[in-house]
Amino acid sequence: MVSKIVLQALFGSSTMIENPWTLHAQVIWLTLLVFTVLAAWFDIRERRIPNTWNLAGLVVLLGLQVWFWAYISAFVAVFLTGLVMLLPTVYQAWGQGDWKMAMVYGAALGVLPTLVIWWLAMLVAKVYSTIIKKIGVRRLQMDAKAGLPVAVFVLMASILFFAALSLI
Repeated sequence: MVSKIVLQALFGSSTMIENPWTLHAQVIWLTLLVFTVLAAWFDIRERRIPNTWNLAGLVVLLGLQVWFWAYISAFVAVFLTGLVMLLPTVYQAWGQGDWKMAMVYGAALGVLPTLVIWWLAMLVAKVYSTIIKKIGVRRLQMDAKAGLPVAVFVLMASILFFAALSLI
């Protein structure tokens, strides 16, 4: 029983990955995308994701997991995602709002799908920065506020991840 819960926390609910067209998967994905769009908007506008927004997303997604009877693995996934993503946060690879956002993703999808989305987001960010440098934007005055925040790339990666799941 415990190993089944841990496996579901790591890999997400089997219906989320194997069949993304179930009601459970669709509601979770739609809620997660709305959460991410608004988190990206906050991140672009204020350069931070408010704690109240991350908490609201966590409560809503955990509430949905309770509704669909997948809550035990979701709670474990929040804890494990926070633990795994803590090290890059401590080394300031991203902000604390992004770390909390990752835990919201863990509640929705599980640990490993969250890590895949974050890895894909970092890859998209690297491609974006390379393209910006190649097209000669170097002439502009660039500082830390000029680039796009992590939440924007997480949104792009989430859309790509869901599209890939839908095609499989």
